[in-house]
Amino acid sequence: MTDLHMPTLRQARGADWDTIRALLSDSGLPVADLEPSRLDGFLVAEDGGRLVGLIGLEILDTVGLLRSLVVEPSVRSAGLGGKLVGALEAAAQVAGLTELWLLTIDAEQFFERHGFEIVSREAAPDNIRATDEFGNLCPETAFLMHKPIR
Repeated sequence: MTDLHMPTLRQARGADWDTIRALLSDSGLPVADLEPSRLDGFLVAEDGGRLVGLIGLEILDTVGLLRSLVVEPSVRSAGLGGKLVGALEAAAQVAGLTELWLLTIDAEQFFERHGFEIVSREAAPDNIRATDEFGNLCPETAFLMHKPIR
């Protein structure tokens, strides 16, 4: 990524699956509940034809689960993570969602800078609790974070 431009964001496609799986796996993020047909809520960042980041949104009625934000190490600290979060929030608003939730092991400070707050796991609504990410894929020590959508 050059200093002159930011990668282009677009909807993920099934053909992106191998790269998406590698980006997630290399970052230690869950892939067990994903497959090419479940990428509808994912946005990817593309730089010169190469995927360098992604973020996912799982829509659950009027709430969304932000999942799997990853930025390739070679392009970190250039604002791409914030751009991905902003694009996801815009998509959540268009979808009529009222709030976003996420689980993180080590990125709580990043998400706090983007308006998310750490909350007790007991505060999670039932549809978030019912996700594989909440119940099985993320450890109980993961921070649960919340942000209302305005």
